[in-house]
Amino acid sequence: MQRTAGIVLAGLTTAVVAGFGVASAMVARRVIAAGRVHYSEVLPSSSPITVRLDRNAATGLPGRYGLEFDDGSRVIVGPVLGRETADGSVMRSVIAGRVPAGATRTRFTGAAVTPSDLGVDEAHLTTTPSGAWRFDGDSGTGGDSAARSGTWVVHTHGLGASPLATLRSVQAVQRTGVPSLVTNLGSAFTERRSGADAADVARVVAAIDDAVALGARRVIVCGWSYGAALSLAAARLRPEVVRGAILISPMLSLRETVRHAAAVAGVPRILVWSALGLLGSSVLARAAGVRGAVPVRELSAGLIPGLPTLAIHSPGDTTIPVELTRAVVSGSPSFELVEVAAAPHGLEWNVDPEAFDAAVREWLDAR
Repeated sequence: MQRTAGIVLAGLTTAVVAGFGVASAMVARRVIAAGRVHYSEVLPSSSPITVRLDRNAATGLPGRYGLEFDDGSRVIVGPVLGRETADGSVMRSVIAGRVPAGATRTRFTGAAVTPSDLGVDEAHLTTTPSGAWRFDGDSGTGGDSAARSGTWVVHTHGLGASPLATLRSVQAVQRTGVPSLVTNLGSAFTERRSGADAADVARVVAAIDDAVALGARRVIVCGWSYGAALSLAAARLRPEVVRGAILISPMLSLRETVRHAAAVAGVPRILVWSALGLLGSSVLARAAGVRGAVPVRELSAGLIPGLPTLAIHSPGDTTIPVELTRAVVSGSPSFELVEVAAAPHGLEWNVDPEAFDAAVREWLDAR
């Protein structure tokens, strides 16, 4: 009887441990995944210069946005023109591109600046050895003297976004005359989304090294969301050249961000810590379906003491709440936080491009 009970207990223990391991792996995959694509419905419209969308938390926002379609085409839309009273839909103007015939759904994104807006033909982009996109500063705004100063900015996008999403900050920097590189996180630039990868920090470092090879004596890292944690981790590896950071909707600590999201979702904390530990092991991470160990400790180290840092964040961000960013302001005299109008995660530029550009320009001028 005792032996039978022991066998049963051992079996139950194995099942519990196995179940816990499966749950941890699921949480780990969720942490580093690009997330589910959220589509907006495209409704029939009688004009080729407008698009009608179902109304949701994003489609009715003021400002300029990007629409991404399943066939790979992109459309830039402008302000809301009106709302159909019958069905509550939203009509927006089409600024660039053409809505594919018969399209019924689209991904509504913040990627509303194109290479052509920066004076570059997308089909003939200049890339560096690491695969980063290169954009020169605007010589019409004092760019010659700024470029000679030896300052470059390296931009990095977040999870679920594409490198195109960084062109909003590239444009703000370009207008100050400073050149930029956009990090390639390992997927084609034409792809919309990329999950976390073990080599992400190394790719940001490679882009920084490319900037140095191009003549940079000072590099400013600029990270969006998860790209903020990557940028800070890369800056720690290149302290001799990185002289500042610009962070938008920033993930300042992977651990703290995941912990907060888990608390909101009601996920037990023990599962979160187990998942983060799993991600830090290359063997366990691969077993969980991750492409390699994610440097959790490096991505959770937070701000770099003494490094001049600008954060642009919105009180409307529910993905990475601005409270997490506010919490570090008082403890870091080199950290400046600019809050813009209420906007969902990563859409600070879209709802108020003037305030966004002014914050970047004034901070860079002060450097």
